[in-house]
Amino acid sequence: MKGLPADTDASSSPERTETTGGWWPLVAIVLAVSMLMLDGTVVIVALPDIQDSLHTTLRDSQWVLNAFTLALASFQLAVGFLGDRFGRRRMFLGGVLLFGAASVACGLAWSPEFLIAARAVQGASGAAIFSMTMALIAQCYTGKARGTAFGVRGGVAGAMVVLSPLLGGVIVSSLGWRWIFFINVPIVAAVVVIGWFNIPEQLELRKVQRFDGGGLSTLTAGLLLLTYVLLSGDDYGWTSNKVVVLLTAAVACLAAFLFIEARHPDPMLDLSLFRGRSFTGTQLATLCTNASFFGLLVYLSLYLQNQLGYSALKAGLCFLAANVPILLAGPIAGSLMDRLPARVLPTLGLMLVGVGMILMYGITTDSTVKALIPGLIAVGFGLGIALPSLGALAMEVADSRRLGMAAGINSTVGQAGMTISIAVYGALLEHQVSTTMSDRLDGGLPVRELANAAAGGDIAQSVGQLSGAVRAQVVSAAREGFVAGMNLLFLVVAGVAFVGAVLTVTLVRLRARATDN
Repeated sequence: MKGLPADTDASSSPERTETTGGWWPLVAIVLAVSMLMLDGTVVIVALPDIQDSLHTTLRDSQWVLNAFTLALASFQLAVGFLGDRFGRRRMFLGGVLLFGAASVACGLAWSPEFLIAARAVQGASGAAIFSMTMALIAQCYTGKARGTAFGVRGGVAGAMVVLSPLLGGVIVSSLGWRWIFFINVPIVAAVVVIGWFNIPEQLELRKVQRFDGGGLSTLTAGLLLLTYVLLSGDDYGWTSNKVVVLLTAAVACLAAFLFIEARHPDPMLDLSLFRGRSFTGTQLATLCTNASFFGLLVYLSLYLQNQLGYSALKAGLCFLAANVPILLAGPIAGSLMDRLPARVLPTLGLMLVGVGMILMYGITTDSTVKALIPGLIAVGFGLGIALPSLGALAMEVADSRRLGMAAGINSTVGQAGMTISIAVYGALLEHQVSTTMSDRLDGGLPVRELANAAAGGDIAQSVGQLSGAVRAQVVSAAREGFVAGMNLLFLVVAGVAFVGAVLTVTLVRLRARATDN
């Protein structure tokens, strides 16, 4: 029977295929992940209705999205640490209950401020759900069963991100925007009941000599500040005094966190994990995977709706080209994890994502969605292969006492990849639109402001005061610029995916885990 190489930095878990609690824990996990992924992005579809109902400003609408992302990105490592110490089932179910309460508050919101606050609570509780589901799979399943469970979870998570515009369009058009939150209540009830009776408590809690309050506070503050800067940089200007001060404070907090962790007797982030090349390679590959298609998704949605004129519902249907392959590939990849060298599946997945981006490159102002379909299919299969295999790898290198920590690290890295890439891709898109419009338009027009509006999908409102001929010229230039920007992003995302594949091949050294079957 093959063992794990020394590079894993982990104590070996039993290598036989085994489940604890049957498949019911996975049912609870899949329901919770589906709910979380849906709420993370479905609000995009509901924003116009929310604006009309609550009379929100553009900045308010942005923070209905950002408050969730900010909290989700900032608390995953912290809840992973707390789950190891106080119990992962307890942390998971507590997060689900709090998420349900916050969802009800969102649905009852009477003002933008209340909705934003409730969304922040949703994000914080969602951090507990997301990171704990990975740790619970590693706790409840081993061998082939673990691979299958990670495959199902990864496939569902990726599919729900892509499918949420479609589901959101159906819910908003038929029931109203408040029901995108109220629909969580029966899901929460089902998860709590199934989880309470079927998810076992971990046998070994992580005993600490002294609570790592310094690490918890500096990490949370650093991640909050960093994520806020990434989400708000375009609004304030990347070189503004406010952004520079906040970014400096974020770097200082994160540096203080690393200093504390290196000296704490029982840190919330054990830096020794990163001595293993496989663990470090897994995190870098996860960063590249989440920074690829998921960072591009918001701009691809803008392209479908604002450039091709599709409704949110029709745009969601277009994403089925990626969604269906994700669902098909996830379980298959999970069943193959034990039979192949660990680096094979994530490398193959990232390569397919890169190939898919290359296939989408070359769209023109006359292109239709047909030009994107082959690339979306390739990307879907790539994500369906890469996501579950990377999630499983992140758990393989941690012992049973540090599963929550490893899950929190991996979830934080993945969320960071999405957040950073959305900011970077938005800046690249705006720059390309601005460059194209500068070449096409007269110098007397406010090109920068118009380019910013075009990149965000608001060009129609921005040209309302211009004369007919000038308006047509601006809209045509903006369309050309947006298409050129999307082509640039396709190449950049392909590069990110290929870099992730190279890092995986170079750093990940775990072998296939043998089973008794």
